[in-house]
Amino acid sequence: MGPAKIIKKIGDYTVASCIGKGRYGVCFLAVAPDGRQVVLKRFRPHMFRKNKNANHYEAVILSGLSHPAVPELLGVINNRQGYYYVLEYKEGPTLEQWLFERKKVFSSEEIYRIGSQIFEVLEYIHSRNVVHGDISVANVTDNGVKIALLDFGLARYADGQNIRFSLDYARAANVLLYLLYSGYEGKGRRPWHEELPLSGEQKEFLKKLMEPEEKFRDTGEVRREFKNLFCGEKTLS
Repeated sequence: MGPAKIIKKIGDYTVASCIGKGRYGVCFLAVAPDGRQVVLKRFRPHMFRKNKNANHYEAVILSGLSHPAVPELLGVINNRQGYYYVLEYKEGPTLEQWLFERKKVFSSEEIYRIGSQIFEVLEYIHSRNVVHGDISVANVTDNGVKIALLDFGLARYADGQNIRFSLDYARAANVLLYLLYSGYEGKGRRPWHEELPLSGEQKEFLKKLMEPEEKFRDTGEVRREFKNLFCGEKTLS
């Protein structure tokens, strides 16, 4: 028999695997004492010290949110092993994994479903005056039915000046472009609005999302306009 596998424990949680690394920290998939899976988000000590005046935002913001697509903050661990957030685990690969590891081509119907759900969760968090600030293919999971929006580390409360909802609109537009390009077979040498077979209205909508100044009355208008323009077979003209 080989050597026994070393089981790492962090507080009361048993670590199963490392599921993500970033500039600010590391995320582990772990098992809670009651058997459910959770995510332990550990902050890199030097980044935690460097951002000591901003570290509280994620916990405060998550504590004020309750939505199926937003991971629940279950607790905090602060011991000799480090400082961790205990977060609800959301099943499904990230869109980044779907695109670049699994080489998935997203259908019109899938883009419509994912986009609709992204704007639905944005409508909710914006109604709480929260700007996510870091929407990307790496921070959206999809299990084939439902998406989840991860990593609120850069989330802040909107102030109408430096922190605006338009930041989330622009980043959501970038995610949509990744999905739309998944089925594109051209050479990718021209701007997206010249290459992708979108209608004029669809192109104008995406361009409006990318404007630094807010071009919509509210996020509900964004969601409704997306659903109207990208519904089913309308996604690609």
